[in-house]
Amino acid sequence: MHPRVGIIYLCHGNLRHLPEVVSSLAALDFPHDRLSVMMIPNGSPDGITKEIQEKVLPRSKKDLPEIILHDDGVNHGFATANNIGIRWAIENNFDYVFLHNGDLHLHPSAITEAVALAQSDLRIGSVQSLVTYWHDHQKVNVSGGMIHVAGYGFARDNGRLLADLNYDNGAEINYASGAAVVYRVSALKEVGLLEEGFQMYHEDLELGLRLRLSGYRNALCTKSLAYHDYSFSRNPKKFAWMELYRWVVVKSYFKFFTLFLLLPLLLAIEAGTWMMALRGGWLKAKLWAFGQWFNPATWKLLFAMRRRVKRLRKISDQELLRLFTGSIEAQETSNSWMDKVINPAVEQAWQAAYKLIRW
Repeated sequence: MHPRVGIIYLCHGNLRHLPEVVSSLAALDFPHDRLSVMMIPNGSPDGITKEIQEKVLPRSKKDLPEIILHDDGVNHGFATANNIGIRWAIENNFDYVFLHNGDLHLHPSAITEAVALAQSDLRIGSVQSLVTYWHDHQKVNVSGGMIHVAGYGFARDNGRLLADLNYDNGAEINYASGAAVVYRVSALKEVGLLEEGFQMYHEDLELGLRLRLSGYRNALCTKSLAYHDYSFSRNPKKFAWMELYRWVVVKSYFKFFTLFLLLPLLLAIEAGTWMMALRGGWLKAKLWAFGQWFNPATWKLLFAMRRRVKRLRKISDQELLRLFTGSIEAQETSNSWMDKVINPAVEQAWQAAYKLIRW
């Protein structure tokens, strides 16, 4: 008997992607009677709800798996909307959930291969599909999430050729991108769902860290392929939220001894981000992120996360930080100064500091 899988299709503003997404769902080779798809337009203004009602729901349990539409007209954001789907999956005794970005479609064997990997090891909490670009299947978008020592999350191998990758199926990763990931429902019941205190960005990073902290593995399935219509955006709001939440993650997950040891390096990186904000025209966003530390809600979130970390922790900081990096690579913002000066210097300092972490 195959496990039951709930696909959570978060599709705000994705009317133009819907036809190909639906075609890929119809073509999935995982038994359709063990699949259900919850479509969550999240208050999308583009008419996708009507399109689903008129053209997708009539195909439910026919050529498509079971289709369920959930739209209360409200944009709940990434974490809360996906959690609506995850709670539905928990209440209906699904074994796995698959988070499906609105601008992503799947290879026919994507669910089959990802679930097979998860089934091979009960300590696997999440499985990352290998994501390439929608219009260029030979160009990688993400092969797993990387975490910088300063708390930044970024897509590993973004922009590289698929043929240049050489990972074992099931290779360990820091965290799985929320664009295309299978989560084990029993693991989520143990560690909790996506952090709804995060307004946007780093939700998948934080959940991946929480799984690792609890003794689970995050793994890459090289046989599970997904195709993402991704384009980089220089969004000041994105920069602001990332600046705030990277510090929330660092202050929540690192032990005090680790924070004290890394403080000089973290402050040096912080100075660099202020310079980058000034040069890049993001100073207002950086000031907003800094100002959030005078907001009681930020401290309430931080202390709640630290309590959760303490309750769930089964591994040391040495183990937790084992896969962290001092380099940010393969990103659209890369330049020669970053690649030849900043990355090597920070990486060297990080590796030296990491050798001292014995707790």
